[in-house]
Amino acid sequence: MILAPEAEEQIGRYLAYLLFVLQSEQAYDAIKAGYYRTLERLTREAGMIGESRFKELRDRGLKQIFFDKHDYVMLYRINGDVAEVAKIFHTSEDYQNKLSVTTG
Repeated sequence: MILAPEAEEQIGRYLAYLLFVLQSEQAYDAIKAGYYRTLERLTREAGMIGESRFKELRDRGLKQIFFDKHDYVMLYRINGDVAEVAKIFHTSEDYQNKLSVTTG
């Protein structure tokens, strides 16, 4: 599995917001754990996850995997036998329309 620098920056910003702005160590720990569980699940299941229902994602060759207990989504693509995580968003964002040209 490969994490794009932007995806790493995004999860870092979300976690920093929880810890420093909201000052919630509990939320920080929970989201961080959910992030790592999702990465593990992606490592095992990336090729089995179906196409996205969003045309904007399909057109860019992106799939999505949701955090199991939290409102976050990882957008990734499969290159050969490697899952490449391109971006991470909170599901309240209009993520299917926020994608830059660099993701596809």
